Amino acid sequence: MTRRLEMVGMGPVSYVNLSILLVSYNSRLYLADCLESIKRFAPRGTEVVLIDNASSDDSVGFVAREYPWVRIVRSNRNLGFSAANNLAAKQALGKFILLLNADTVLVEPIAPAIDWLDVHAEYAVLTIKMLNRERIPGACTGRFPSPLRLVLLRSMLVAPDRFGDDCSYDVDWVQGSFLLIRSDQWRALGGLDERYFMYVEDVDLCKRVWDCGMKCAYLPSVQYIHFGGYSAQRFSDQVRGLAVYISRHMRGVRKQLSWGILCAGCLARAIFFRTRVLLLGNELTRAMSSASWLAFKGLFRLRSSL
Repeated sequence: MTRRLEMVGMGPVSYVNLSILLVSYNSRLYLADCLESIKRFAPRGTEVVLIDNASSDDSVGFVAREYPWVRIVRSNRNLGFSAANNLAAKQALGKFILLLNADTVLVEPIAPAIDWLDVHAEYAVLTIKMLNRERIPGACTGRFPSPLRLVLLRSMLVAPDRFGDDCSYDVDWVQGSFLLIRSDQWRALGGLDERYFMYVEDVDLCKRVWDCGMKCAYLPSVQYIHFGGYSAQRFSDQVRGLAVYISRHMRGVRKQLSWGILCAGCLARAIFFRTRVLLLGNELTRAMSSASWLAFKGLFRLRSSL
């Protein structure tokens, strides 16, 4: 049974076709633009569920005051991306679930993406073209990790200029900043694997989609903006995610080789940035050096627990 919804700009509806899940951790800077774009470009029959990861910037109060049509779920601690989305998804009523980052803005109606997935029954997951803040396309799809691709992590990404704009494409995985999935498939897979705190959980989900006989697609004719950002901590989180992926999806010699390459890469990166610290001494290089060492040491602790 669905509940009656009232979204600003959409009027009352008695059904839910799309559930948009937003995870916020001190994201107030982005939430207004994100929610305004949802109000403008999400189709009729859309609900929004915001899970707040114990923010300290009044994100919850701001959304409650300004966007009363958003359903808010509060956590008293930072659950990370995977667990937070799983918690929000328990509230979702839609036929489709959209994982959408709080630092994104929709720039055109997303109904064509939902309609495309609705009529292509062999596909479970879809994403659209991602633009950065300068509206330059960025990589939002990729290839599954392999020992060779772990040598150069960027080789896992597929450059957007490899695609045209006039058709859809099968892809290994799609980025979680805009990940549209059938809700029945989400539930069948058990949502995101909560062993991933942040990063690579989207790759893992898509791998499980393919393993169960369904597909993931990229539809570049529809676009959105993802502001994103970079911090030194991101590298260690990515490495941890890749380690979990290797443990979950690889076996035998391939698994051992991947572990070795990942460890060797972290060590080489740590030595490189440590050398740069000695030569240059700037704060960014120091942060990168520290993150690389933490990632390297963390791999050994993580391996014993997986």
